[in-house]
Amino acid sequence: MRAIRKKRGMTASDIAAALEMPLRTYQEFESGRGPLTHKRLFAFAEATDCDPFALLLGAIFGQADLAIDCADTKFCMIMMMYFEDFARDRGGDIAYLDPPNLAGGFDRLFKDFGALLDDRERFLQNWLANRTGSIALSALRQRMVNRRDRKAGEPRKE
Repeated sequence: MRAIRKKRGMTASDIAAALEMPLRTYQEFESGRGPLTHKRLFAFAEATDCDPFALLLGAIFGQADLAIDCADTKFCMIMMMYFEDFARDRGGDIAYLDPPNLAGGFDRLFKDFGALLDDRERFLQNWLANRTGSIALSALRQRMVNRRDRKAGEPRKE
């Protein structure tokens, strides 16, 4: 959290004010001594415009850099938003998915992402040519809501 805050050029006081908590409480929270709640995690992500799921997964995986790497791309947030849509559309049918099929699907997806990154020269040229800046967390959520609203008129897949 400290690295994200510093990456954004913010002080602990800035974040404490954004989270509407005393500075000392925020400092405890940032140092890992204060309680980490869902509400605080998402408030911190909103205040610093970072990926809340990458913060959480970085801690679970023991990879603190994951939160920094995903701060601008919102990789984990986007992944979870699509999963949320899938879960809403398919409901209890998810229970019938076969773990080998899930593993194979995710393996193909992440290999495709890896292939994009492996061709670094072409990837960087394309990225620089098309770069329009990072997407804010609130703007990303709104895009997904708009997408969901557009799809609402479509019949549910059975």
